[in-house]
Amino acid sequence: MDEQPDATEHEESEPAAAVDKPRRRTLWLLVSPLLVIWVGATIATALTPTLATKHPLLLIILDPRNRNLVLARHVDLVPFLLVGVFRRMLTDPLYYLIGRLYGDAAIRWLEHKGGGGQLVRWAEKAFAKASYPIVFLWPGPIVCALAGAAGMKVKGFLITNLAGTIAAVVVLRLSGDLLGGPVDAILGFFNRNLVVTTAVTIALVVLSLLLGRLDTEPSIKDLEAEIEGGDGEASPEASSEPARED
Repeated sequence: MDEQPDATEHEESEPAAAVDKPRRRTLWLLVSPLLVIWVGATIATALTPTLATKHPLLLIILDPRNRNLVLARHVDLVPFLLVGVFRRMLTDPLYYLIGRLYGDAAIRWLEHKGGGGQLVRWAEKAFAKASYPIVFLWPGPIVCALAGAAGMKVKGFLITNLAGTIAAVVVLRLSGDLLGGPVDAILGFFNRNLVVTTAVTIALVVLSLLLGRLDTEPSIKDLEAEIEGGDGEASPEASSEPARED
């Protein structure tokens, strides 16, 4: 009789240990692609002068941020739109799933990773008031994770995210055309000084990495720390049951 509580405690501890393994595998599945994409974006930043003048489509494949889409104004319209929309949306479902599975811990992870505490708090307030408009207007990592953590319906999220991404890519294409003169002047400068400008951007990226000032890479250990921390621990409901839908 005296040993039964110990046996019960042993039985109850087994499932807890089993839950940690799938959680870590899930983290790797979600965060590893983000790390690969981060590496590609870092390479694109380092080689911007060369890629913008010689391989603009490759530039936006590696990193479809606003400035690169503007610099890639000479890419044909159809591949520009297809690649731009696909690449800008590529990471959004991953951040949505991270937010859906790990809740507030994912938001705190993004806050610490990006160093934008005030920006995250603003996004949280804005999202609480107008979730779908915010997803349409600003479908970035923080907002996508907020959508997942809030239990936004998958279909509604994807449709709104796609519409917002298409709108953003079209606006950036029009902006590139509208600013054609200045953009072409920059591209011309890059082309005339290709070796020097590329060497400068490589040096700046290396320096930024050494100083830790470049966008930090997604860290599985950091997200695990947030999940397992006292305040940031994901709730059992978020881990084992579908999140509440709006």
